[in-house]
Amino acid sequence: MPLKHALAPIAINGITVPNRIARAAHETGFAKPDINDGFIEYHAARARGGCGLTILEAAGVHPSSDIDLRIYGPTIVDGYRRLMDAVNPYGMIVFQQLWHGGNLYPAANGGPPWAVSDIPAFTGVVGHPMSLADIAELKAAFVNAARLCQQGGVHGVEIHGCHGYIIHQFLSPIYNNRTDAYGGSFENRTRFLTETLSEIRQAVGKDYPVGVRLGASDLPGGIDVEINKQVVRLLESEKLIDFLDLSVGDYYRMETMVGTMHVPARYELPTTGEIASVATVPRIVTGRFRALDEVEGVLRDGIADIVSLTRAQIADPDLVAKSVAGRPDQVRPCIACNQGCIGGLQRTGKLGCAVNSTVGREMLHIGGPASRNGPAKRILVVGGGPAGMEAARVAALYGHSVILAEAQPNLGGTINLARRMPNLRPIGDIIFWLEAELYRLGVEVRLNSYVDADEIAGFGADEVIVATGALPREGIFQLAKPSLTADVDLAARVITPHDLVTGYDLDGCRSALVLDTVGGFEGLSITEHLLTQGLRVTYVSQLKTFAPQVQVTFREIPYLERFLQTGRFHLFLRHQLNSVGSDHCVIQPLQGAPGQGLRVDADVTVPVMPNKPVRDMYDAYRASGGKAHLIGDASSPRDLQIAIAEGSEVARQLSNC
Repeated sequence: MPLKHALAPIAINGITVPNRIARAAHETGFAKPDINDGFIEYHAARARGGCGLTILEAAGVHPSSDIDLRIYGPTIVDGYRRLMDAVNPYGMIVFQQLWHGGNLYPAANGGPPWAVSDIPAFTGVVGHPMSLADIAELKAAFVNAARLCQQGGVHGVEIHGCHGYIIHQFLSPIYNNRTDAYGGSFENRTRFLTETLSEIRQAVGKDYPVGVRLGASDLPGGIDVEINKQVVRLLESEKLIDFLDLSVGDYYRMETMVGTMHVPARYELPTTGEIASVATVPRIVTGRFRALDEVEGVLRDGIADIVSLTRAQIADPDLVAKSVAGRPDQVRPCIACNQGCIGGLQRTGKLGCAVNSTVGREMLHIGGPASRNGPAKRILVVGGGPAGMEAARVAALYGHSVILAEAQPNLGGTINLARRMPNLRPIGDIIFWLEAELYRLGVEVRLNSYVDADEIAGFGADEVIVATGALPREGIFQLAKPSLTADVDLAARVITPHDLVTGYDLDGCRSALVLDTVGGFEGLSITEHLLTQGLRVTYVSQLKTFAPQVQVTFREIPYLERFLQTGRFHLFLRHQLNSVGSDHCVIQPLQGAPGQGLRVDADVTVPVMPNKPVRDMYDAYRASGGKAHLIGDASSPRDLQIAIAEGSEVARQLSNC
């Protein structure tokens, strides 16, 4: 598709954005406690890759509600100048989002945050209701932050007015119960926002771009589409904004802010497009966009003027450049799993990416052939799952001669099974991309090629990488009580997730029990598969919360909603499995006394346990004196992000030693 609209420049109050591709503000964890080289290089990589506009992550303007990037310290200006020196040669425009979390984030000293009222936040925090003097101080902090951005050479600022933060709280009839000039009527509830924008404009001048991010909440009685449209009309009528950035959701439904693979591209537009329809200033929208042809359609339809591809440019910083060069097929796809980006922030406090292991280490990013230390090697990779494929890809980029041997007729490993599950099909996109890259780079791929230890020498390889993956365990092993042996009737049907996915005949089965000892996507996918087959499902786990490995990606709520809406799903947490019969199971609370068992219907039982590494060949080869590198699930069953990261890292190490 021609990219007539997507590649056209656009002016925002005198600043020319070179194209219509943006990156919305998103936390990275790289600016702790201040702008540093890692933060700069992360953004510079996307500037080199052709992004037109980046809005830097939320920056706290006042210590009364704290976040990673702080914009009230004197060193921020020098940090901005270093950042702008790095990105300006590539033409990318940079705005800074100005933020205060209200009652959602504690103060920098750990105390209660400043808030609109003492109504508890979604998180349960009760904030310090701001006095009029506090409000004046906070407005001044926003103004000071905008001045510091301007002094640092940042091209413009955006006031964060949605996602449940301070301005959303002022706007909300639920959280704003003030009886003074900042509460009650619509005029009063918008007063903090309008006064803040007005004072910022006076401070930075009429030619400095100032905008706002708005969005509707899913919370019943919250800030809906109509209230947002009123706010937009008000801000435009008073000429307070030069652009409008739109999003959806808040902490009531966090998954709507960063929709995963179960939602389509454009999923936010029914809401954001309606709000955008009343605006005349340039409008920015987002919503799981991954490719420039999707952007082109939105712009052509007049829904918005700029489209944000945030996670897509985390996955591939060269997305725009590759697309413009006519190589969109070479763009590494974002699979919208939220595992590395949102999940990384939840687990480690830093952004990552399941498919791009160089996020946060952009100096390692390879956009094309890479230089190595020493001569080219002949490298054998055994195993064609994501770890082995990435190892082969990166080794080929370093100029090595690579053979990839896979025992199955197709590449992809366990991902080939995962993508067959309901709502997980997009996870296969990374496998398709890796396969295409292997052939493009000249890797010799041998399918249906089982390799044992005695055959390795025949390949004449200088280095051997073993990525043979893992398989489900047989039987029933319960992590919370490893000595517990569940009684299994000889007539019981106990099957592995692998067997279920590959075509186990469920004919005659009306009910199932899933014993999930892991709390990840495998148990949820198996459950959904069984529900879609019309079975009643009892989900049993020793864990204290539902799918904790999935919670960090904000995806457990959509799963749970879909499960409960069937009317055929029953959830038992902190439970163990005592016995399995031909048509039922007996479960009981982990801390329950003997005799407290509960009988539940189950024609088939599917235990989901940590998989068993497939490493026999590796162990035999090492025992014979061979040297090899063990990666991915063959080393220890973990997740896609780790598999790809280990594949990439071993190839780098072999190229730089």
